[in-house]
Amino acid sequence: MQTRRYISPKREAQAAATREAILEAFAEQLSEPGRDALSPREAADSAGVSVRTVHTHFPNHDSQIAALGEWFDRHIFPDGFEVAQGPDDLPRYFREIHSKALSSPVSRALCMTVVKRPEVRQKRRAERLDAIRRSVAEVGAPPLATEDATAMLLGLSGADASWRMHDLYKLPLARVPDVIANTVELIVDELKRQAR
Repeated sequence: MQTRRYISPKREAQAAATREAILEAFAEQLSEPGRDALSPREAADSAGVSVRTVHTHFPNHDSQIAALGEWFDRHIFPDGFEVAQGPDDLPRYFREIHSKALSSPVSRALCMTVVKRPEVRQKRRAERLDAIRRSVAEVGAPPLATEDATAMLLGLSGADASWRMHDLYKLPLARVPDVIANTVELIVDELKRQAR
């Protein structure tokens, strides 16, 4: 005999609100300068729930980071984001992504946190990374040049590239997105030259 699952809109709304409160607590933790680790106990205290509830929604570190990454994307790109629509659109895409990412201290901490588990980040960003690959391939440059350019652009696609330019090389945050977009434009122009 098959049992029917009871669906309660009120209960689902409450679960969504609890999940959001936990994610906000995690984001608050990562907003603390120098912090790159999540504490389910602190999140539980801040969200007013039990640690068990935190682990029900986010059973392990990977699920916490993946959900926090999605939370970050929803808040930093409330209207969604438009992936690159071809090689000529790559500079716009990179400028927009980096401008938005640098507007939140959570992006810095997320970069530091996911270094240990890059596959979690890659999965969340798969659509964006595929759009970059397609845009580079569309130029039609020789295979080696295409491979090199793809690797370089994928390396510049994350907020970690922005923060590194600021933290290590002291480039002012306001200039980082333009510097990255200009670099992307140079790479695309060189690919086009090689495609001729």
